[in-house]
Amino acid sequence: MAALPAAAQVSDAPAPRPVAETPAPGPARPAARPAGAAGDAAAPPSRAQGVSQGRLIPPEEMPAAPPAAQPPVAAGADAGPSPGAPKADAAPSQAPPTSDAAPSQGALIPLAPPAPPEPSAPPVPLGPPVPETLRETDFDHAACRLELRRLGAVYREIPAITDPAQRDCGIARPLELTEILPGIALEGGAAMRCDAARALAHWMRDVVVPSAGHLPNSPRLTSLALGTTYHCRGVLGNGTPQNLSEHAVGNAIDIAAFGFDDGSRIEIAPPGDRGDMAVAFQNAVQGAACLFFSTVLGPGSNAAHDDHLHLDIKARRGGFRLCQ
Repeated sequence: MAALPAAAQVSDAPAPRPVAETPAPGPARPAARPAGAAGDAAAPPSRAQGVSQGRLIPPEEMPAAPPAAQPPVAAGADAGPSPGAPKADAAPSQAPPTSDAAPSQGALIPLAPPAPPEPSAPPVPLGPPVPETLRETDFDHAACRLELRRLGAVYREIPAITDPAQRDCGIARPLELTEILPGIALEGGAAMRCDAARALAHWMRDVVVPSAGHLPNSPRLTSLALGTTYHCRGVLGNGTPQNLSEHAVGNAIDIAAFGFDDGSRIEIAPPGDRGDMAVAFQNAVQGAACLFFSTVLGPGSNAAHDDHLHLDIKARRGGFRLCQ
């Protein structure tokens, strides 16, 4: 075979090798070029790790957020290396100054001002003092005084009794008695309401004087030895001390002894084992007193009344009477 011209030998290039087909769906990769071949360009910088090569990356595989952008370089400063060039080792950035203060726990929210106190209910107005509720009308007071004169009592009207320390103590229209019946003195005198004096006078006339006539030698009753009449204090005995006694409003009389014209006296005392006429007299006048007074206390009631008879005209619901 004749030899081909040199030019033809130069121009003839070897036939390219067939490129194997890549499986779908990925795109075909170019054939590897021999190292150092002419026309080879510098290899592009490698892609950041985790950048998609044609597929979606789940959120959990996403790369960490890039560092914060550096502030722009001032005009005239040397330009930094191109993005593709390797970066020189940079000095570590300055750490933000730390504070000794405790870490913030969030913004402080001022407390709401306290709610204003609810207005209290207006105070309940006080009623009238007890002595005023017991004040007799002019007609009733005049009628009571007229009856006392008819019974033979000796008395005089005195100014109203009040107590600056206790508004419910006092007597609005008091009388001061010196004799409850003709010839029967109240030793030392006594201040009380007219209604109490009238009840005492009727009891003396209808019970005590007739009972004294049955004593040996029938002595004549001449005096009453009194304990307490008006006195601003609480209840004694089985009562509640915070409750005012009927003595505090002129409704009560305490009798300690009965005096007779022969000089004898019958003092109120527990009978004990005695069973004489003095005990019979005491029992008679004490028992009958409940017909004239709403409260009768004495020996046998409680220890506080062992040495006197307590008589008062306290009004109770339904007309109830306490006799002991």
